[in-house]
Amino acid sequence: CALPDLSSGINAEYGQCVEQCRVEERNQNLAEGLGLSNVPIDGMLAPTYSEYLKQEVKSNKDFIIEIEEKFAELISKYKRRNEGTDFLNRVNYVHFDFKPMKKEKRRVIHELAEFYKIGSMSVDDEPLRNVQIKIQYNSAVPSVKLSQFFTKRVLGGVTGMMKPPQKSDLRSEVNLTPL
Repeated sequence: CALPDLSSGINAEYGQCVEQCRVEERNQNLAEGLGLSNVPIDGMLAPTYSEYLKQEVKSNKDFIIEIEEKFAELISKYKRRNEGTDFLNRVNYVHFDFKPMKKEKRRVIHELAEFYKIGSMSVDDEPLRNVQIKIQYNSAVPSVKLSQFFTKRVLGGVTGMMKPPQKSDLRSEVNLTPL
């Protein structure tokens, strides 16, 4: 996880994310230790994207990737700025203004921003209406980005298209005979 370890209880949201990262790392290590591969890990970690966003990623994946990269860049910039600073001296937020765009693209940014815990609002009048975002202390890249949503994540890597896990898929990886 890219977040600092704040296990001292300063912020519950950071602690929850850090704990989620620890669980994922533990599961990864356990699977590697057991020699397992191709074990789905997204069931509990994947965000529940709206049907609108799922359709947008199918029809406009390049735009989605561009927005996700910008969000990730700004979050990283914010985290680097605050690295090694105490609570009182940190930068409170980072603003960014997207170029003017049509209503549908603004909607994508607003909806996607929620999954990154980024504040967003539309500013100015048409035709110059654009989206302004605000990166804050709790902003973070989700465990599965929208552009990756239809890609199956597995312990040890990424493979194929997402499909519901089948019991037979999991059993083929684990020897179920008693020792």
